[in-house]
Amino acid sequence: MLAGLALSRTECSCPRLRVLCFPNAGNAEDMYTNEGTGTRRAPSPLLEWCRASAAECLAVQPPGRNMRSKEPCITSPQQMAHALLPIVASRLEAVPYVVVAHSVGTWNAFELLCLLRQHGLPMPVKVFLSAMASPNIPEDQRPWRQQRTLNEEEFKEECRGWDVNEVVFSAGLWPTYHSMMRADFTLFDAYEYQHTGKPPFSFPMTTFWGSRDRRITASMVSGWQTYTSGPFTSQQIDGHHLWPLDKAAKLVWLTVIAKELSELPLPPQ
Repeated sequence: MLAGLALSRTECSCPRLRVLCFPNAGNAEDMYTNEGTGTRRAPSPLLEWCRASAAECLAVQPPGRNMRSKEPCITSPQQMAHALLPIVASRLEAVPYVVVAHSVGTWNAFELLCLLRQHGLPMPVKVFLSAMASPNIPEDQRPWRQQRTLNEEEFKEECRGWDVNEVVFSAGLWPTYHSMMRADFTLFDAYEYQHTGKPPFSFPMTTFWGSRDRRITASMVSGWQTYTSGPFTSQQIDGHHLWPLDKAAKLVWLTVIAKELSELPLPPQ
């Protein structure tokens, strides 16, 4: 369920911080841990900061993709949180940590944080959430259609509305992505919010929204402010919904995160 230490080259014997990362729908842990090779290499400010600062990047690898392609997908953030809890609990107890999450990954992260708090486990020292409405958005205001009501062509159009790259719909790739995308979309389009009346968290929160995102607006992202009594900021990224797949936009996003990580009061190296 966690992956990437070998790929990201951030494993260390005495980490000062752990960075727990959650991918968006249709993506995998390598959106955080893979910098590419050769002419396609794109250095990651986040990974560079981790390596220089004795911090480990722990990226969530949901089932149904990459090395877990033969496992059934998870279709609810609550189920994702319960699957992660026994894997991350000991790692997050011993070392301070932050959370980085994009799109529906933010709802998976939120459910895990609720579960960690329920079990009396430590909270992160900061969270970074991007490109998703707060989880209490009313169902009639959700800017998407439920995938189970859509035929194949309608579902492809729904994916395009989230800026999924057109190459995904090619004859060579769509059979690989189809079932995974259907399952991943269920994470948010069938989500049932169950936390009304719960107190806010107290950790600092930095949020991001895309200037050309056709689904998630700045006001939707600002809804996250009700979930913390700590400092809250929201920043615009010049990009569409899937800006982590755009080299320039991803660089800006991860540079901001790395800068804010460098300002955290951490144990000495």
